[in-house]
Amino acid sequence: MQTVSDYLFMASLLTLILSFVGGGGRYNGVSAYTTDLHMQQDPGKEFKRQDNAVKRYFKSKLFWIAVAGIVISVILSEIG
Repeated sequence: MQTVSDYLFMASLLTLILSFVGGGGRYNGVSAYTTDLHMQQDPGKEFKRQDNAVKRYFKSKLFWIAVAGIVISVILSEIG
């Protein structure tokens, strides 16, 4: 049971990392130059854009599948 839990945890962790990387592909990214450029124009709009990117990430099914896998693996390791 412990090996199943370990493999599930590692697979879920890899999925979580891939969801971070994949989620970043839809977002233009934040650099000091682009942030400063946008902040000079309209700071509220820039904060809203960044906030929407975070909300979109937490709505991702891949993120929640990875989190559920980690939780299940922790429960399995406690049982076995």
